[in-house]
Amino acid sequence: MFGDLEVTTKMRRVLLPFTHGIDMDVLEYAVLLAQGRNATLVPLALIHVPKGHRSGGARLEHIQQSKDFLEAIKHKATRYDVPIERFEIFTEDVVESIAIHAQKMGCEDILLFVRDGEGILLQTLEIKQLMEQGAFKLSIISLPSRADKKSPWSWSRWLFNWLSRKRHEESKWRGRADEAQFPLEAGLRNGISRGV
Repeated sequence: MFGDLEVTTKMRRVLLPFTHGIDMDVLEYAVLLAQGRNATLVPLALIHVPKGHRSGGARLEHIQQSKDFLEAIKHKATRYDVPIERFEIFTEDVVESIAIHAQKMGCEDILLFVRDGEGILLQTLEIKQLMEQGAFKLSIISLPSRADKKSPWSWSRWLFNWLSRKRHEESKWRGRADEAQFPLEAGLRNGISRGV
């Protein structure tokens, strides 16, 4: 009876772009966010190649960081049983490549992380340029300051409470994420105005 009925479900994907600065806590957080949203995580390592014939190509340390990022995120995803689709791209334009890859992979969201107005995994300027494009939904997650050690909210406690709340209220997640962006954007602009 159901032999001719083709049932397809769209796989949810979220993009995690990376150019520098591996932070294991942030990688774990990204994996848990994907898990909480029942989505496939798409880690995208971007290696900047300067324009021009005499640029010398990509720097060896950037290539090594890219490999380390992809292995670290694979390890975290395996630990939490989260599906991933890893990619590495050599590019002259990081922001354009992020946008193209997000569209190509059908990603519903791009995960961006900041702390104290500074970009994590991406340069602050790259995050600002993605915000200015406005072509994709961005989840900009502002992490607690590491300088504030006296805070009663440890990172792990904050993450656990945040994820628990989100799992129970998944239908309201988008609205709250948008509300959380306003103070962050101001901090991000302040960071850039300081010449970061």
